Amino acid sequence: MKTKIVSRVLQAFAVYLFVMGILVIISKVNTIRTGKKTYGKVVSSYKELDYSTQTRGKSYGTSHYILRPIIQYQVDGEIYEIHGQIFGEVGKEYTIGLPVPLYYLPNQPDYAIINTFSEIWVNSIQKLLFSLILLILGTFLPEILNYAKRKFVSILQNPFNF
Repeated sequence: MKTKIVSRVLQAFAVYLFVMGILVIISKVNTIRTGKKTYGKVVSSYKELDYSTQTRGKSYGTSHYILRPIIQYQVDGEIYEIHGQIFGEVGKEYTIGLPVPLYYLPNQPDYAIINTFSEIWVNSIQKLLFSLILLILGTFLPEILNYAKRKFVSILQNPFNF
């Protein structure tokens, strides 16, 4: 009974993530379709901690950072600023002072997206793939747990022949 509840919760969460991913994609496509193109300029950047692999109680580990360029752009004499998200190291396209292509909404010029594949699509694709994995896990959870239980019992019964 508990397995069925956990399975349904995983499936519901997967559907939620999928819907949120689709809504983000629709929002970005709408921004590209109805938005206007402009160029901003990278004025600075900062590192933001994404995750750390440091083990509790240990003084060693690794940290993964996301480098966020700060990009300013101008619409009708007003200056706006967005923070991008770069996976990996900053390349030539995000050197301070160089122009960066943007899409912004004319009726909401403080909202803009950087016109690169990673800025537009990577986060949405990750959400969709994660939701698909959760849906599969939720759907086959009872079978996965039964298989693991059978393997564990067989190892316990015959520990030298696994």
